[in-house]
Amino acid sequence: MSNAVKRILSKMLISVAIIVGLGACASSNDLVTVSGDVTYRERIALPADAVIKVQLKDVSLQDTKAIVLAEMMSENAMTPYSFEFQIARDQFQQGHTYAIGARIEVNGELWFINTQSYIVNIDEVQPVNVVVNKVGG
Repeated sequence: MSNAVKRILSKMLISVAIIVGLGACASSNDLVTVSGDVTYRERIALPADAVIKVQLKDVSLQDTKAIVLAEMMSENAMTPYSFEFQIARDQFQQGHTYAIGARIEVNGELWFINTQSYIVNIDEVQPVNVVVNKVGG
C-alpha cells in the first residue's frame, strides 16, 4: 500500500471516529473518553515510515475476531504515542468487555504488538499505558 493511500486511510479513520463520537452526543455525559499512550521498551528509533495503530475493541465474544469500535492510525509517529477516543456511551453494551490493542508496522510488516490485555472499564475510565513488544528476535 502506498504512503499516499495510507495517509488518506488514516485521515478517513480519524474522521469517522470523530463523526461517530460527535454525531450521537448531546452532552459530555453521553461520551466515554478513553485515552492513554503507546510505548515500547527497546532502545531503538522507529523508521520514518513506521505506522502506529491503536484500536478500542469489544473483546467479549470468544472464537471470533474482536469488534473494533474506534481506531487511530498515525504515520511517522514517535513513542510515547498519545491517543484519545471519544465514543458515544450508547455504543457500549452492558456486560461486554472492552480493550485497547496497539501495533507498530513498518512497510506493512509487524514490528511491535501488545502481548498483554489492556481492559478498559467503561464506568471508571483511567488512562491506559499500552506497552508493545518487539515481534520476533
